[in-house]
Amino acid sequence: MVSKLHFLGTSCMVPTKERNHLSVAFEHEGSMFLFDCGEATQNQIKAMKLPIGKIKKIFISHWHGDHCIGLIGLMLTLSNTEGVDKFEVHGPVGSKTFVDHMLKCTVTQKRVPVEVFEHNPEEGELLPIIDNAKFTISCARLNHSTPCIGFRFDEKDVYNIDKEKAQAFGLEQSPMLARAKMGMAIEHEGRTIQPEEITYLKKGMSLALVFDTRPCVGADLLAKEVDHLVMEATFSYEKHAHKAEEYDHMSAKETAEVAQANGVKHLIITHFSQRYKDVKELEQEARDTFENTTSTYDLMTLKLK
Repeated sequence: MVSKLHFLGTSCMVPTKERNHLSVAFEHEGSMFLFDCGEATQNQIKAMKLPIGKIKKIFISHWHGDHCIGLIGLMLTLSNTEGVDKFEVHGPVGSKTFVDHMLKCTVTQKRVPVEVFEHNPEEGELLPIIDNAKFTISCARLNHSTPCIGFRFDEKDVYNIDKEKAQAFGLEQSPMLARAKMGMAIEHEGRTIQPEEITYLKKGMSLALVFDTRPCVGADLLAKEVDHLVMEATFSYEKHAHKAEEYDHMSAKETAEVAQANGVKHLIITHFSQRYKDVKELEQEARDTFENTTSTYDLMTLKLK
């Protein structure tokens, strides 16, 4: 099944006519995960005709308004969406208080339960926050002006059946193949067949989302050998490196250096300052250091596999 990233907003603090506040929806095997929720995010979801009722897990990197102010409207909509009986919000320390304040600032007749998880990884720690049979989602501490975390999705490796090899053993239709896919040996016609004799390992896809930060250990942990790195490139290093330092953000060059240093396969830049009407200069600045760079725009969908 194809995994997709939907870029609902690609601006930083001030939205423009072309760029909404930051938000990214990650579609994977029938589920929809939302990362950050700037103003008017749910309008962008509707504009892209995404199934809003599939959003059951929302990840907030930090509680600056341009990353979360759309959450209250989305929570109210989810409470009135058929098939949604509960949802989760994951964020840094303080998230429970912020969500509670949001819910108390409005009156609503219907509200489904929301469970809020606060995550406080140590410096240099990649902390698993969701771990199931198919994937792991982890977080790491970033270097920003308020508690801030980034996220990493790792799909678990799986064994797939090599049909030609299985056929050679007379196992092409055998229910025992399920055992081989689980890494277990099969007893067949008086012999033991090891799983590696009829399977091949399919590596899982990895994705990191690193928003507001300066270069730091946490950004490196999240980016390490990842297939796809979505990361802020708010400023041009050549023109506004001092702004990046002043406001705890990244320039396109610095973001590309993170990708280069950590063996990233594909860099995807976003979270652009409103001062850049055209982000081609940011994309080119990143490509000068890391060639396989893609710049984003609002309502863009990117297939990952």
